[in-house]
Amino acid sequence: MLLSVELLKIRRSLALLMMFAIPLMVVVLTTLIACRQHPLAAMTPRLWMNFWGSTSALWCYFMLPLYIALVTGLLNGQEHKNQSWRLMLTLPVSQYQLYLMKALLAWLFVVGATVALAGAATLAAALMVLGGAPVDGAFGFALLPMIAKVALACLPVLAIQHALSWRFQNLVLPLAVGVVATMGITQIGSAREWVYYPWTYAVMAVNGGQAGSQQTALLLAALLGTLLLAASTMLLGRREVES
Repeated sequence: MLLSVELLKIRRSLALLMMFAIPLMVVVLTTLIACRQHPLAAMTPRLWMNFWGSTSALWCYFMLPLYIALVTGLLNGQEHKNQSWRLMLTLPVSQYQLYLMKALLAWLFVVGATVALAGAATLAAALMVLGGAPVDGAFGFALLPMIAKVALACLPVLAIQHALSWRFQNLVLPLAVGVVATMGITQIGSAREWVYYPWTYAVMAVNGGQAGSQQTALLLAALLGTLLLAASTMLLGRREVES
């Protein structure tokens, strides 16, 4: 029941529009870059892999953490803005159940945006083939594993941003944290300390140069994401009892 209520509330919302618009922006940018660097007829399997790698890297490296900050802020900000927390709590649900449902909804938005990215990139590759690019290597990128890795690797950042946007009514603070943390990837993403920085997990899981680093990123994301979500939910439940 709670999930159906939340789905009804997001119809025609900005969060739903962003789920398609932001991945499309990424694909348009990488497609324009690919078409500008090489004639379509000169696309080789290596250049196709560069296209797919650039698309997934731009998403995981830059847009994904910003999108998580935005979508969690929009989903929780809708409740802050309309003061609908009180109305939601009149339903036979507890505050921590609502908290977890909001986290689940935000995660579904992230997965949906990644699926939209994969679909838009596939469409872009098909259009380039129709425009004269060789089909060899055009569709050789493993999309389903990429989507699954992003879905798991995003969990720690999602838990952090969800907790911030739930706690603070102002959207500026969660967005500022997302922007600053994303900028930190440029300094930490290529260093050995990346294991301590959850914002690097997605890019390492998808675009990590070694299989070991990909597995490590996924394992850390699963453990830390579960721990952070459980800790924030317990803290919320304790506050609910105290209040």
